[in-house]
Order: sequence, then C-alpha cells, then structure tokens
Amino acid sequence: MSTSRRAFIKTTHGLIAAGVIAPSPLVQRSQALAELLDSPDFTSGFKVVEKGQPLAVIVTPKNPSHVVLYAVQELQWHVQHSCGVLLPVAEENDVDASALKNRIYIGQGNASKSAGIKVEDLPPNSFRTKTTATAVLLIGKDSEGKPDEPASRSRAAHWANFTIGAPPLDDGVSMGSLFAVYDWLENQVGVKWLWPGELGTVVRPTKVIFAGLAGQKKVVPTLIHSRPRLNVWKGIDPAHQDQYIYDVSVWLRRQRFARGESFEYGHAYVHYWKRFGKEYPTYFALRPDGIRAAHDPNRTDLVQMCVSNNGLPSSQGLHQQIIADWLKTRKTMPSIPWINGAENDKGIDDPSCTCPHCHAWDAPNAPLLPNQEKRKQAIGDTSDKPMLSLSDRYAKFWLALQKEGEKHDPNATVLGYAYADNVEPPVATQLNDRVIVAIVAPDAFPMSDTEEAAFKKLWSGWAATGAQLYWRPNLHLIGYCMPYIFAREFGKIYKYVATRNMIADDYDALLGMWGVQSPNYYMMARLNVDSTLNVDDVLNDYYAGFGPAASQIQKYFSYWETVTLKCDKAFRDKGGGWGTISWGGDEVFTPDTFVMGTKLLQDAKTAAVGNQAILQRLEYLDLWLQHASLCMQALAAFHSLRKTPGYQQLQSTFLQAKAAVDSFRELHPKLIVNIGILKQLELWSGWRKTAELDT
Repeated sequence: MSTSRRAFIKTTHGLIAAGVIAPSPLVQRSQALAELLDSPDFTSGFKVVEKGQPLAVIVTPKNPSHVVLYAVQELQWHVQHSCGVLLPVAEENDVDASALKNRIYIGQGNASKSAGIKVEDLPPNSFRTKTTATAVLLIGKDSEGKPDEPASRSRAAHWANFTIGAPPLDDGVSMGSLFAVYDWLENQVGVKWLWPGELGTVVRPTKVIFAGLAGQKKVVPTLIHSRPRLNVWKGIDPAHQDQYIYDVSVWLRRQRFARGESFEYGHAYVHYWKRFGKEYPTYFALRPDGIRAAHDPNRTDLVQMCVSNNGLPSSQGLHQQIIADWLKTRKTMPSIPWINGAENDKGIDDPSCTCPHCHAWDAPNAPLLPNQEKRKQAIGDTSDKPMLSLSDRYAKFWLALQKEGEKHDPNATVLGYAYADNVEPPVATQLNDRVIVAIVAPDAFPMSDTEEAAFKKLWSGWAATGAQLYWRPNLHLIGYCMPYIFAREFGKIYKYVATRNMIADDYDALLGMWGVQSPNYYMMARLNVDSTLNVDDVLNDYYAGFGPAASQIQKYFSYWETVTLKCDKAFRDKGGGWGTISWGGDEVFTPDTFVMGTKLLQDAKTAAVGNQAILQRLEYLDLWLQHASLCMQALAAFHSLRKTPGYQQLQSTFLQAKAAVDSFRELHPKLIVNIGILKQLELWSGWRKTAELDT
C-alpha cells in the first residue's frame, strides 16, 4: 500500500516502531541509480536495513524539537519507500532497552556531546555528521523559530497548520539536523526530488541500506538566505490550495531552501509621505518643477527620497528619522536587525531628487541612464543636463546611514537595492561588507552573449565595491505555462554570481509550472545545495529520474531549450513584460513545435514500456504539454479574431479554444493548481475578463 508523506505523518507521527509498509509502486530502480550500487557510499558501513528487517534504531534527544521530529519522519518515510521497512524510534533515555545496537542519532543530545560534536558556533542550517562502526550521527544547528517574524512579516503565518518553528511551512527556523538527514538520504538511499509530491520523488529500491563510510564532515550553507517565493495567486482552487502549499514547501525544504537570516525588508519608505509629507517635505525628492511630492497623489508609496538629507548632517532630517525607525524595529522585530536603505519603487514618471545636494553626490563620469529623452519627458525635465546613473548617490546614502547607525551598534549593516536609476555599480564610491546590495538583474532568459557579458560586468562591478550581494531576480516569472527551458543558462549565471560576494538569493516567484519547467526549478535547487556542481551533471541527474527513458527526456527538454532561445530580447521587447509569453508566445510555441514535442515524449514512453513508475512520470509531462498546446491554440485564435473583429467563424473558433483550456483545467484540478496566475496573465493578454479571475 502506497502511503503519502502527509498521511504517514498523520497516522504514525513518525514514531511508531512497528509494521512494514510495502514500497510505493512509484518507486522504481532506474538504470542510472542501479549503476550507483557499486559505489562505496551505497555498500559501506554497518547495515541499517536488510531482508525486510530494521537493523538500526533512530535515536532522538529527550523531548525532541519540531525540527528533529520532522527529520525523523522524513528519514522513516524515505527508508520505508526504499525497502518497505519502518525504522523504530527511541529517545536517548530509552534507547538502551532496544535490541538493536546500531544507532542513527538525529539532533543534539548526550550522544553528540560524547562524540565531541558541537554545532552551537555554526551558522543557521549548518550540520556535522559522523559515522562510526555502530552509529551515524546527524547533528545540526536547530532552533525553535523566530516568534517576532511570522505573525507580522511572513505570509506563511496565514497558511493552514502553520506553527512557528515547525517545518515545512516555517522556513525561518534553523533546521540543520533535517538537512543532515537529507544529505544522508541522498548519499545512502539514492533519493532525488524532481518536483513536489510522491510522483516526483525518486528513491532507490533495495533490500539493504548501509550506513556509509566511517568519517565525519561539516556542512555550512553557502547562502545565509535562499528562497523561491511561493506564488499562490488569487484564483487558486481552494480545494487543493493547502495540499499544494504543503507539497511545494516540502520540496523546498528537501532542496535546502531556508531563510537563516531574514531579508523581509522591502522598499523602506512607502509610508513616509503619509507620516511626514506635510511636516517634513524636505525628506522627499525635489521634482524638476520645484515641488517635493509624489508624482501621483494616489501612489505616494512611489515617492522618491532626498537621500542626500538636503545637505543636513545625518544626525538630523531624513537620515535621523530612518535611524530612529531602525532602532525601534530592531527592538520589536529582532529578526530583521539591519538598517533598511532600500529606496521606494518607482515608475518612469516618478523623478529622483534634483536638489543640488543630491546632484553633488553623483559621479560626473557615471554612465548615462538609458532612454534619456523618454525619461526626461516623463518627469517634465526640460533642462539640458544628462540623466546619469545614481549609484554613487545611493552608495553614499548607505554609507551615511551606516556611519550614523554605528553610534548605536559598531556592526551596523545597511541593505539597499541596485534598482531603477541605480542599477549600474558606482564608479567613484567604495562600499564595505556591512552594506548588502540586492541585484534584480537579469530581467529574463535567454540572453545574448552581449547581454550576458553586460550582466557579468554589472555583478562584478558591485562585487568590486566590497559590498555583499543579494540576488533578487524575477527570472521564473517569465514562461507562462509553456515548456520555457533555460536551466542550462541559469546554471551558468548562478555559478558565476555564487563565487562573487553572493550571500543570499530570493526568487520572485515560483509559479509552479512543474510539468513544463521543472528542469529550471531543479537546476536552481541543486545549485542551492551545492554551487560547485557541474551544470550538465545537474541536468543529467534530473534526466536519470526517468530511468530507461533518460536519453529521450534529455532530447525532449533539449528540444524545448532550442525553442525557448527564440524568445530573445527582440521578441520580449514587443511587449507583455513578464507576461510576454502569454501575450505573444504563439509566435514561438507554434503547432509544429507541439507536434515535435509530443513525438519526443512518445519516444520516451516507448523506451519505458513495462516500467509503470516511469510511464506515470511521462504521462505527467504529457498532460502538462497538452495543456500548454491548448493555451497556445486559444491565444492564436484570439489574435486571429483581433485582426478581423466581428468575423463569426473566428469568434466561434476562439470561444471553442478557450472552452477547451477551461475544460482541461477542470478535468485536472490537482495537476495545474495555481491557475490564478495563469488567468491573470490571460487577462493581461486580453482573452479573459476580470470576472473570470474568481472562477
């Protein structure tokens, strides 16, 4: 009987030390995994399981934490799905009564102390492991969560079953012991997680599981914060929302995404106009017309600041107010301890400050901002002065805040954004490692060689200032529900930035198009675990999850990669923003491409005949491809109708194509759960109406 992970936890609480559950029919041995059986990792050390019997007991500290309990459940579930054996569990004070002398210790306790394993001095989510002749110790830096953060800052606080400190929903808790378990499962049980849910989980079926080679290691996450934002757009099916959130959160934990440090800062001054606009107008940017106010009175959150402090010392004016807000926040919300220097968002018609003090902070040799004439016209600037990059201005702003903050904390750290008018690195101002700069670029893949070189120059330029860098791209927003594959290109860029001052990442957003874009997500995930991995090795690891059809799936996704290359900057510049594929994707994802994609999937199915688990995974990909094809048929029909409005036959064709999309989604509600974002994109593209977003 196959048991879902959530049902397993609910019925056993991970602590029942009896019974044997047969392996899931989804768990099959792929050829790639079979080849690994001869590796030392799979055949070394004492036996944990053999011939349907447990030969080791899982041992927890007395009164184990949320993290340790969850780690136990994950270890039990995967071992059970590998060999049909449920490992028994005991707390340290009861373990001597066990007849099993081999032990797997999870979490800090007496055993880890006796073994000299210390993790208190490690960063969040770090762990140490040690394997001996009779024991495996999986000991991590764990915590009970951040009580000040979730209720007021984290969207997860509103999700069903959210508990502070309890994974998977709370990604702000330090969970080193859980990550140690995942490391052991990958190395000893051959586990990989292609996408959320049981179908995407690959486990090596075996009759024997070994503990591994004797030795020890320390693992410290490269990043202090790593998170793809879980997008749950308005319109998601409420019947499946909770399960979807849970499954994706489980997948993210398994791929070691976690917020060891909080980056819940955002644009800093969105409420300042309402708070100070009347009394302290000099806090705000001087517009070209001589007025200090927001361009749009209904969007005061977009007003720009007079970051030079209007020439005042930092102990006064805007700078003093920012520091006062910081001192208050760090007391009430200690999980966000840094000074927020992130300027407000802005549109092209929201002017940056033109006062002489701010201009004095600009570098005269700074690069020109693009689209000079359009920008000047938008803000009413009739002067003959060129519009320069403002990065030196904002770099000096961050340093001024840091210096003022040092009066209260010698380690005062400032976070800012390389964004809008200050994307390019400063040319005359040096920063330091207590300035953290978020970089949003690049906008999208694919990139030309010229675009790639420009991005690398931008990133390395910021790195050369001495600042620590935080990658905050919107890359995964683009692609709609198409097989939009940029995994290889993403991997190359990730490996570049990972070795140049990057301390954190934050992706906006994970839209959940798993059956058409999972190679992109998998590349992001595996490089999060280990940024030194070879890009081709990561892709091959993904393809190996399809066993005898691995080479055919490689051809399938490689084909879609070549199709995606047609969505270059020239194509994207036609319009649509990050909805460019839902707006004009029918030019690229044509009926002929879907014919070829379907043929390549059929080749994969032929190679997998007789392997039910692999065929189910292939059917999953096939259903997503059918959905993508229907969406492009509807978009193409809409475009034809728009060219010849009122033509009854075209109107009928479009309505039939649209109905086919909706019928498919209704027929597969568990497949394409996050339909709210798709409907929103389709609304922006013109072929849906606002009333349809709630249906």
